[in-house]
Amino acid sequence: MKKLFFKLLLLFPSCFMAQERWALDTEPSYIKYDADHFLHAWSGSNNSIKGIITGNKKEFQKIAIAMLVRDFDSKNSNRDNNALEILEVLKFPKIEFFSDEIEVNNNKLIFKGEMSFHGIGIKKLIEADANFKNNKLILSGTFEIILSDFSINRPSFMMKKMDDLIKISYKLHFTKL
Repeated sequence: MKKLFFKLLLLFPSCFMAQERWALDTEPSYIKYDADHFLHAWSGSNNSIKGIITGNKKEFQKIAIAMLVRDFDSKNSNRDNNALEILEVLKFPKIEFFSDEIEVNNNKLIFKGEMSFHGIGIKKLIEADANFKNNKLILSGTFEIILSDFSINRPSFMMKKMDDLIKISYKLHFTKL
């Protein structure tokens, strides 16, 4: 469904004219992960995110976010290369989130949608702080994912696997079209 939404948006923009459209501004936007092992913690970020949201301050209809796994950078090329192998990036290159159930609650948006990662889609509830300025919408927040929910075989070091819980933080800048 999310792929269909992207195609419709690109091929038939007039279908969405009644709704306001907001495109993700890649340059200031990021998604960051924090991971742990008992010996050390690390993080990585992705600044090459694509996305769109439809709606206005009072009611949003849909959001679609997509990124490539290979675009996450932990500032350690060896770790990143190992992660690409573990995450089977040639087989599962993208992480996607789509929601068409969006609740507006003051300056918060609550997205009930599906996250697809490593070939598996799971239902996910994500809350975001929403900041409107001029023709800009900035969504920010945090949430967690469990790697085993996506059938990811966690790497181990010194006979101990890395933590299953990954903390995600994000700041997404949208510009009204």
